[in-house]
Amino acid sequence: MMKTISKICLLLFSLIVLTQGKAQDVYRTQNGSMLITTISADTILKITTKELLVLLNYEDAKFQMKMDKSTFYTGNDSLDKKLALMKYDIIEFNGKLDVEYINTNGHPPLEFEVKGILSTNQNEIIGTGRLEHISSRGTFSCLLTLKFNLKLKDLGLKVKELNLKEDIQIEIVQIVLNKSADQ
Repeated sequence: MMKTISKICLLLFSLIVLTQGKAQDVYRTQNGSMLITTISADTILKITTKELLVLLNYEDAKFQMKMDKSTFYTGNDSLDKKLALMKYDIIEFNGKLDVEYINTNGHPPLEFEVKGILSTNQNEIIGTGRLEHISSRGTFSCLLTLKFNLKLKDLGLKVKELNLKEDIQIEIVQIVLNKSADQ
């Protein structure tokens, strides 16, 4: 009995140590800004959110982004009320920056291609990005900017009153990445 408990404790301790080792290279933000630009009824429509979650693993340059459609804001009261009703309707984007890894001790500004899969329809989305190192000390690390052109069906935003055109541009604007809190 005592050997079994010891083995379980050792296994749990090993799992915690392994998890801690991997988490050291994960940087994140919960309040990233995203701007969606498109045409609605022959007018430029800008949809924003300031609650974009981004996780970026510096070891393999893979990322995960999540946004709740209910946090989208257009400035149009009736549209914003309809968007607010989409609570827990999450868009997830998983992919990789076109670099091998990111040097956490500092790096020159990196320009790269971004590829990933959107959860709305499992389509591959390709964009461009820039990662600029701002600090090697403390919790702040880099500014991340991404840009994508995609189709309306890729976004999965089905609000009849939006009357959106097919082409959409998405910009993720200068997200400050911090070391993940679970280190």
